[in-house]
Amino acid sequence: MEAIIQKIVTREYDMMIRINNIGGPASCQSQTDAFSLMRTSQFQVWTNVMLESYLGDLIDAEASGRNLLFEKYAWMMEHSLPDAFAQVRHALPVLPPEQLAEVEECVAMEAVWAEECARRYPALARHGRPLRTVQDTPEQTSMETYNRGELRTYSRRTLTLYHDFLYTCRARGQNLAMEVRTHQLRAQGFASLEAAEAALS
Repeated sequence: MEAIIQKIVTREYDMMIRINNIGGPASCQSQTDAFSLMRTSQFQVWTNVMLESYLGDLIDAEASGRNLLFEKYAWMMEHSLPDAFAQVRHALPVLPPEQLAEVEECVAMEAVWAEECARRYPALARHGRPLRTVQDTPEQTSMETYNRGELRTYSRRTLTLYHDFLYTCRARGQNLAMEVRTHQLRAQGFASLEAAEAALS
């Protein structure tokens, strides 16, 4: 699993540093360690089948001249920077309604988990993104908007695998937002979510 995650993160970072941002390079494009930490933490909760499928998405995208990281951040501008989004919309694929509906189901499930995490760990929540799309600003996009942008770059196969995985986790009573954050915080030296919350309170 770790080898696949490393391949994914390397390909994603290579795509990200090739993005030409309005106003010049974004700070995240030079923060290799931070990017690796955040992305690795997310993928550590995925199954091998999901990881293999998404790695295939990245490989296929490169072969066809697409940059999935550009597409993700472009989709994220749809609400927070509509004028800028209008300038790049032509470069984004047209997604069928059923795929968009599947994306929204995933976004809704993840938002519920994120809200629960924020209720239990408010100090941690203050150091993260705002939750809802209505909170988007030109300077900061919400977790919903970020998730929506990313999920719109997945192939139908990867999206369906991810969608079904979320339903399975929900049925088991898991909270993926907490699981991902736990991986992130442990890599940063905290023993648990509770330890990090206490340190930040």
